Amino acid sequence: MDLLIYLAKVSCILTLFWVIYSLFLEAETYHRLKRAYLHLGYIFSLILPLFTFTKIEEINFIESSLIPSSSEFATTEVSRTRMELFWSFMTENSVIELIYVSISLMFTAFLVVKFYKLLKFLNSAKAFKKEGIVHVNQSIPEGAFSFLNYIVYDSNLYSKEEMKLILAHEKAHVIYKHSFDILLSHVYNSFFWFNPFAWLYQKSLVLNLEYEADAKAVSETAKADYQMTLYKITQQHFKSQLQHSFHQSPIKKRIAMLNKNNQPQSVWKLLIVSPLLVVFFLLFQVETKAQVTPSVNPTKTRVNKIEITYDANTTIEIIESDVSFLKEDFDIDMTFSDAKFGVNGKLISIFLSVETNEGFSGSVNSSDVASRPVYFFRDFSEDTEVPFGVGTRSKTEMDSKMNYETIKNAENFIINGKKIDKEELVGNYIPVETSSYNNKSKTLSVTTKSEFSQPYFSDISDLLKELKTTSANRVLDEFIYIRLTSEYKVTMMKISDFKISDNVSRASKNDDSQKRKKFNDENSVFILDGKKIDESQMTVIDPKEIDSINVVKSKEDLKAAGYNPNFVDGLIKITSKKVNTTNASESENSYDAFRSLLSNKESAIYILDGKEVVKKKISEINHNQIESVFIIKSIEAIEEAGFDPKKVDGLIKITIKKEVKE
Repeated sequence: MDLLIYLAKVSCILTLFWVIYSLFLEAETYHRLKRAYLHLGYIFSLILPLFTFTKIEEINFIESSLIPSSSEFATTEVSRTRMELFWSFMTENSVIELIYVSISLMFTAFLVVKFYKLLKFLNSAKAFKKEGIVHVNQSIPEGAFSFLNYIVYDSNLYSKEEMKLILAHEKAHVIYKHSFDILLSHVYNSFFWFNPFAWLYQKSLVLNLEYEADAKAVSETAKADYQMTLYKITQQHFKSQLQHSFHQSPIKKRIAMLNKNNQPQSVWKLLIVSPLLVVFFLLFQVETKAQVTPSVNPTKTRVNKIEITYDANTTIEIIESDVSFLKEDFDIDMTFSDAKFGVNGKLISIFLSVETNEGFSGSVNSSDVASRPVYFFRDFSEDTEVPFGVGTRSKTEMDSKMNYETIKNAENFIINGKKIDKEELVGNYIPVETSSYNNKSKTLSVTTKSEFSQPYFSDISDLLKELKTTSANRVLDEFIYIRLTSEYKVTMMKISDFKISDNVSRASKNDDSQKRKKFNDENSVFILDGKKIDESQMTVIDPKEIDSINVVKSKEDLKAAGYNPNFVDGLIKITSKKVNTTNASESENSYDAFRSLLSNKESAIYILDGKEVVKKKISEINHNQIESVFIIKSIEAIEEAGFDPKKVDGLIKITIKKEVKE
């Protein structure tokens, strides 16, 4: 459609020039200036539509004004007419443009054929040169014409005096190079054939050229004799060609023009078109763009946290940009050394050092950022527990964190390319190799680890049995599995580098027990729901009560958490699903609270060392024999334990001390 708009604008400008010429200029005698005016009409019509002036208008609005007063909308179906459908087809498939180009090519081809035939005729004719002009005396139907540097005439049709006048006229055409004007008009009309004013414009141009040639010829001959010659030859037959024929224009107008006196005082008429061109430009060539300026109160923005990670996609430009950004905006000095980059310019290894100038500093080294990306963060929040950190994290750890935030509300599941009903997956354990999540369709796609014979397991013990067999008693560096709860929420757990005991049944009761065993000989700190606990409490946690486990071993992270890496080897952070927990080893009054719970009328299930017992059995236990007490009231946990939450109000799990059991 842009082409059609351009063609329309060109046609409008040319029409404007022709109307001004016809009304005010055609009758004037300054033919050379009129010729220049007509040339400018061609040039301006082609160039002006290409220029636009962009005007920016600022629009102020209040945000509340954009909010509709009602949220109720009436749906309306609008059907298009046949004509609208037809026009849509024409515009979408550029049918009009194709038709235009086809016809233009046809006109151009016709013009080229005419030009070729004329040159062939001139080159084959017998000619002689006189005063720099080539003369061809040959029988032709036009009688006489000129083209470029040629004058062609039939001397048998005219007397000697008539021939002299005709040659003077055609010689003027050659001297003034009128052939180029004719060629210009024909080429223009080949592309603007659809505009009737373009053809009228061409006729006006040709007639003005005849006026100019007539004036030149009369200056050298008698005016009366010249006029009689014009009148005499009006009855001769001629064709419209590229060449100038002596009699191809209206004779009456030419004779009338010869009898006019020169009127140089009316040259100002040439400028009449100027204000109209300005009006055209303002109407059609000024593009107004709206710039929205929201009328809102300015607010100060504050950065609460900076976090930067460098992995295998990092380039030197990114690192240098971050160094400059941190220094200029936050007065943080970050330096790097021993950085290696591959042939593609991507980072391979790096040593990173950071100092905040606020008392926080740290450094980290990674020989393979593809598997162990390095990171740095500075948290400016007032209530943050960890304000600063620098270290390495595994790629799967990064992906797990990201995925957990996005996939927890997944509704559709695809495992190894097969769509599986979420009802079938409830309570099952799915070992993850790779995963992706489509937020729009809420679809979680998982590829399971090849070490396992099936995509998911109903019991963690079955998963660990296969892991023990296939991995030669050792899990991979990192192992992630996900599980769909009874409420269709995705939970995720990561197990990191631990050995599997021969007692698989014990491991099935606590799928994290072997992970803890790895730390038995190390100085590890166990944190349950944000509170530090000892190892004995750690061993009695039911895995079904665990929501997530996070292991922290980076020295920098340990420092940030307030621990000395020289004395503490790692942190094991556990988040549970339980509603309430009472640990008998923490408080002398905890058992009293437990006793008060026994006296209530709720329908509770009592479990002693993993076995269900009656309430009376619990009341007989000595307080000093109890290691820990867990009170669970989560509907989900009750269902997972195999009880009906509608009939059971809670679970009370009691663990007896080891020395008592022995």
